[in-house]
Amino acid sequence: MKEKKMVGTRRKERRVYWKPKLSELCPCGSGQRYRDCCWNRLPGFDIGKAYTAACNEDKLGLALVAARADVTQYTIWHRTNTAPVLHVGEPIEPLLRIDVNALGEYVDRLSWLYFNTGKWNSWPAALERLSTNIDHKWWRKKIICKRAVLHLAPGGSRYKARQELAKLGPITPAEDDIEVLQIFIDLELRNASYSERTAFFDRLIDLDESAESQIQYRGGKAFDLLLHGDPKAAETRLSDLLDEYRNDENLSAFAMQKLYDVKETLGTITDDAALLRETASELSAAVQDGSWTDHGRSNMYLQIGDCYRYAREWELAIGAYEEAIALDGSQICRIHLAECFLYQQKIEKAISQIECVAIEELDEPGVMDFVFAYSAVSIWSAEIEMLNKAKDWLKSLKASQPLFEQRRLKLLVRVTETAAKGTASSEAKEDSTPEGGVAGASRALLLQPNFFGIGINFNEIIERFGRRKKGTQLSIEHHDTEDGKPGDA
Repeated sequence: MKEKKMVGTRRKERRVYWKPKLSELCPCGSGQRYRDCCWNRLPGFDIGKAYTAACNEDKLGLALVAARADVTQYTIWHRTNTAPVLHVGEPIEPLLRIDVNALGEYVDRLSWLYFNTGKWNSWPAALERLSTNIDHKWWRKKIICKRAVLHLAPGGSRYKARQELAKLGPITPAEDDIEVLQIFIDLELRNASYSERTAFFDRLIDLDESAESQIQYRGGKAFDLLLHGDPKAAETRLSDLLDEYRNDENLSAFAMQKLYDVKETLGTITDDAALLRETASELSAAVQDGSWTDHGRSNMYLQIGDCYRYAREWELAIGAYEEAIALDGSQICRIHLAECFLYQQKIEKAISQIECVAIEELDEPGVMDFVFAYSAVSIWSAEIEMLNKAKDWLKSLKASQPLFEQRRLKLLVRVTETAAKGTASSEAKEDSTPEGGVAGASRALLLQPNFFGIGINFNEIIERFGRRKKGTQLSIEHHDTEDGKPGDA
């Protein structure tokens, strides 16, 4: 007879322990049969330990085996405890939310390992198989988000990522899934109205109290104020953020990099050369950490160069940009090199550098920076062919942010005027090389909150997925029993 328990006036039945048949596909998404995959590797309540140990020893092959077993173990717990009562009217939503979030984190670890063990091409099929591990709309939403992230990998397509996200239907600030909100902001909110952006930022600020989220999205609101012509309000909010977190010794590397962005932007809008040099010095120390990929180090050298450029330390800026180019051929850094040479009035060097930029490798903000820098160089050179190209590009350029639209219009006037006269007036030269710099769109828009964090590349967000541990212990508590087997939900 099945054992029964009484809890108050409510009778509970011990769940039947679910497990896949040996001939079935393994729940880990590998595509192998259960008997050939995870059946003899289940970690029980040591879930996550083998994975962590393998990662600490940089044995990623073993980590992949362990991560698959963890996914299978958690799926077994869910199907034993939570799944049987999903559709019978019991108040199961809190436990279901725990299961969806916890299993989602274990799947994120898998994605990191597939990416770092050369199996990324197999990840889409694995993700498709994992879509059935939890039979609920919340889990399907998680999988859609992870498919969208897949398309944001190097060589992927933001258009396809948007198509994937569109399967969720309309997304509003009432959304309660943090991952959905983060990726929606990254993919869809760049050209939204100020009020719409603010509503989404506020929602994430309310939902996620972590330091990195607070810095990212409160910083995003400040950057929006800057882009919409209110630098004083932006300065106040950035100063508040910096005061709150600058002495926090528990910030993750992820949060620290975003705090560097806050410091850089604050130094830029206040023309605080000392703060910019301090930020560059801190970044120079951080870049020596051996955990960065080449692309990650390149991004940091880009930011170091930006700090020195805004501090008008031209030679130091040039050195940092050249380091970035040597690492991954950064086209944005080539644009900024041209800008540094221009401010030094080394016009021939500026022309040489801007002419070798591979425009096809630039994203939309990068193209904007290129056009702005190219226009400024063309004005100073007064070369008619360059001026005509600049005029055509400025006419076709779209800038939804007021700050950059004003910049586009002013440059268009000065380029047209210089082409007509055949020489650049002192006013045209002054307008084309303002104190705040020529090309700032890519950096300003990169500072806007996005799923990958402020200035974080795909490699680094996958790294974050793989290493994070927050929530794992909480996620298995409701399964714990004295005999070490999954218990009552």
